[in-house]
Amino acid sequence: MVLPSRFFKSFYAEKVNEIGCVYDELRLPCCGPLRCAPLFCRRAERTLIVKKHMKRNSILLTALLVIVVATLLVYGVFSASGTPPSDLSEMSGGASPGAASETGSTGSSQAPSDLPSESSGGDSGTVAPGETRISFLACPDNIIHPSVYYDAIRKAAQANGSTPVYTSLATGKYDFADMYEYVADAIRDADISYVNVETLIGGNDNKISGYPMFNTPEQAGEQLIALGFDIYNLAHNHMLDSNSDEYLINCNRFFESRGLTTLGYYKDQADVSNIKIIEHEGVKIAFLAYTYSTNGLSLQAGSSTVIPYISESLITQQMELAKAQADLVFVSMHWGDEDRYEVNAQQRSTAQLLVDLGADVIIGMHPHVIQEMKWVEREDGGRCLLTYSLGNFISGMQDGFNMLGGMLAFDIVRSADGTCSIESPQFLPVVTHYTKETAVSGDDTGHRNYKIYPLEMYTEELAAQHGVQIWDQTHTPTLVGGAFTVENLKRTVKTYIPAEFLADWLQ
Repeated sequence: MVLPSRFFKSFYAEKVNEIGCVYDELRLPCCGPLRCAPLFCRRAERTLIVKKHMKRNSILLTALLVIVVATLLVYGVFSASGTPPSDLSEMSGGASPGAASETGSTGSSQAPSDLPSESSGGDSGTVAPGETRISFLACPDNIIHPSVYYDAIRKAAQANGSTPVYTSLATGKYDFADMYEYVADAIRDADISYVNVETLIGGNDNKISGYPMFNTPEQAGEQLIALGFDIYNLAHNHMLDSNSDEYLINCNRFFESRGLTTLGYYKDQADVSNIKIIEHEGVKIAFLAYTYSTNGLSLQAGSSTVIPYISESLITQQMELAKAQADLVFVSMHWGDEDRYEVNAQQRSTAQLLVDLGADVIIGMHPHVIQEMKWVEREDGGRCLLTYSLGNFISGMQDGFNMLGGMLAFDIVRSADGTCSIESPQFLPVVTHYTKETAVSGDDTGHRNYKIYPLEMYTEELAAQHGVQIWDQTHTPTLVGGAFTVENLKRTVKTYIPAEFLADWLQ
């Protein structure tokens, strides 16, 4: 399967091909199953890469010396005799030295100009003359439950050799970096990256809290910025968790003050017409975002803030503006039924409206499980890449099916004639992993050792250690299968995501 961009090369080729394919033979030691996956122990990785590079370089050097010696012998012999080898013309592209080709040029020993160079790439990310390729990555719901930020406090204390203090949340030290370790390269390598900030950064001056009224520590937002995300979606059902727009305004300011792009917040009615556009290498991409609800909470009287609820009139108005200003339009949709794999009627009708109005990509969020992904043809001959739900990125949820999500990656391609398209989309499944330990407060579930794993790296050993241990006991439909295992996770992905969007290892 064609990989969509350079980031897949760095992420999977470097992490998996260099390490994972030889792990079973080498049985490299690991720093512990709860701290990292055996395949990706950093010490083993460095050692293995060095050994492989030394071996490869040795082979290449030997081959080069053989070629040089052979060439010197051949040309030395025939230079002395004045007679060229009989097949030299074939070696030089069809003409002997000094002889004219059919085009009138003289032959040479240089490679033909139409042969691919080392920089032309293989089957991934190849750029045609006059073509521009931009890699895009979308990450799903980033949900910072109390157990997640309690774990971040524990990690920070461990790094400092101190005892964790869980009572001073507003002034506490947090370390979220380790949780994103195995997806960090993918995020940083993408030209444009998106994340759904499901729990607002309402400011540490306010009470840090979890479900149902979230206020996420500022350090969690700082970690998202450090990872290199460009676009932060704020349009979701937790927009008014402060029972006002206070957290929403604070969260928008938190990212925009750092020169980053947010979606979903409008300071007033006039602001609704200001379409967020990102321009990269001459390609203009408009971003829109909508939510089905704000959990029954409303704006306080006198607030000028506009919440982008799903409505045909608002979508039509903004789509027309976006199409007039940009080459492509990407839409973030917070919709659907939680914990349900099935797509509901509102999702389907709204998706069709967006497609009819010219949307190029629809990024679905909210159900906390993965849902259908497909191409939808437009009447103008184009097509829209539609994802109904990417599931979760990180969360402290307790049902096993909520642990499975996916990153959406594709290439934005502008051809030499100026037309833009979406190519080589891939669904990259990820697993939120944690272990079960003793809770430290009433809002804590005791989940610790949080880490997001690409499913390709996840092992049955880790699955057996997961704090959920079960798939589901309360909802239907359940995971394909009945146990929290890697095989059932894979089966679930393949049930809802078509093969054309999956890597070869999932076929």
